[in-house]
Amino acid sequence: MFHWFKSRIHEPIAIASIAGAAASLHAAWIVNLLFFRQARTDTLVSLYLFVACVYAIIFAFTFVWCRGRDCSDLRGRVLHAFYVAALIFLAMTFPLVYGFAI
Repeated sequence: MFHWFKSRIHEPIAIASIAGAAASLHAAWIVNLLFFRQARTDTLVSLYLFVACVYAIIFAFTFVWCRGRDCSDLRGRVLHAFYVAALIFLAMTFPLVYGFAI
């Protein structure tokens, strides 16, 4: 039934999903900041759609690039990139930060 699954297909899927999540978190806070500055809060569906598209594109490219390779050296780097993305996302979506104006 699943003859196209190889013995190591789970590793590229995991790395691709974490890399996609990190990139989409960065895209989410940047686009959220742009939407807040332009006062376009009524079109949040487009923000979510953009973030989902970023996730899907990064997931697909990373999966194709990692498929059939030994990606064990990427595990740590991708996980650290996700941690950094999560911390930056939390910091930049804090209301004090994006509500600040000079």
